[in-house]
Amino acid sequence: MKIELIGFPMFYGCDRPGVEHGPDKLRENGIVDILKKYTNEVNDNGNIEVTQVDTDKKYASHKSMKYLNEVVEGNVRLAKAVEGAINKGGLPFVVGGDHSLGLGSLAGVKSAREDDFAVIWIDAHADLNVTESSPSGNIHGMPLGASAGLGDISLTSLYHEGQKVKPENIYIIGLRSVDDGEEVIIKEHGINIWRMTDIRQRGMDTIIDELLSKISASGIKKIHLSYDIDSLDDQLVPGTGTPVAGGLEIDESKKLVQSIIQTGKVGSIDFVEFNPVIDRNDITLHSSLSMLDAFSEALGNIK
Repeated sequence: MKIELIGFPMFYGCDRPGVEHGPDKLRENGIVDILKKYTNEVNDNGNIEVTQVDTDKKYASHKSMKYLNEVVEGNVRLAKAVEGAINKGGLPFVVGGDHSLGLGSLAGVKSAREDDFAVIWIDAHADLNVTESSPSGNIHGMPLGASAGLGDISLTSLYHEGQKVKPENIYIIGLRSVDDGEEVIIKEHGINIWRMTDIRQRGMDTIIDELLSKISASGIKKIHLSYDIDSLDDQLVPGTGTPVAGGLEIDESKKLVQSIIQTGKVGSIDFVEFNPVIDRNDITLHSSLSMLDAFSEALGNIK
């Protein structure tokens, strides 16, 4: 697989400094070698430029969404990089940074692809909030909703106007922390979800079968896979901004990711929310590197 590695060093979407150091911390600990390990070809594109602004200016561009201008500007640059990577035949592998980068990733994918695509969002959170429903004003809780055309026009029209992904082509796995407004959106828009309670009650193998069967039946040819490390149990990822107890174990997370990649349909990937500044004893670093190895192995097996 030809992988185009793209770093997105931003914390403005989560409003908790440290996560912007994730891409370079992973580089220092061998992400490029890990991705090359299974015969993948890797081109490291470096980091997307992120405009620096003082934290006391977080509401300078919007009364309730934090760092709106900076998030939008960075994601426009990211969208261009993702689109370019796909157009030259590569698989953009975007490493964050916080999950607001989903705005740019999905906008770039949509620009590069004529056909509809699926989004598989592996996350403890739904990230479907709109401005009115967000309890925090943090944009990392809004990228999936905005990409589906919901919420403020400054986010829904990012990079280009129009919906990036249809709600029925969204598949969220690992949910266990959902805001009330997001529950309404899930119900009203028919978004496909599997909560941690589903995984624990029916097993990961059953969930994987259901997920892949639904995507196969939809006729979708390409998948964007967005992986938030907070989908893992909080004991495995103390170095993430919003850890939640009762999450995935490493082995079942690897099985899920590898099963999705083995379909041969994954054409773009996000890996987000590693914050090395708040990590403890490199626990989150090691969990992240272990998961990246699983991504790499599965991608290397795609011919």
